[in-house]
Amino acid sequence: MKLIASALALSALCLAQAPQYATVATAKHIMNAVQKPGMDSLVAMNKAGGPKDDKEWELAEQQAAMMAETAQLLLMGGRPKDEDVWVKSAVRLQTAATDAAKAAHDKNLEAWKASFTAVGGSCRSCHNVHRPKKQQPAP
Repeated sequence: MKLIASALALSALCLAQAPQYATVATAKHIMNAVQKPGMDSLVAMNKAGGPKDDKEWELAEQQAAMMAETAQLLLMGGRPKDEDVWVKSAVRLQTAATDAAKAAHDKNLEAWKASFTAVGGSCRSCHNVHRPKKQQPAP
């Protein structure tokens, strides 16, 4: 019984000392600083037929991993704009980008292209609803 009480007290102490998450960056900051550059890099690789050498495979893995990691940030700190499209799209992005990072790590071009396509689909599903439409110039 003393062991259980000690374990519970230690757990409570650890939880009490855990740092609290504080939102600093906006969703726009995350998109402009991480997601867009990462996606631009992956799009360029994809247009070239996929990563060509060890250096590009490593870059593809890093970019996809950062996209997966920051997809989690889009779900934190009051950033979600809704519980449907935003949340589902961010979760899909995290999954697809994680798959792309694994495929890049394994240098599996077919899996990388499939997961990259899923990354793009998750981005579009959210952007179709939440990204402000560009104004067309008056004729």
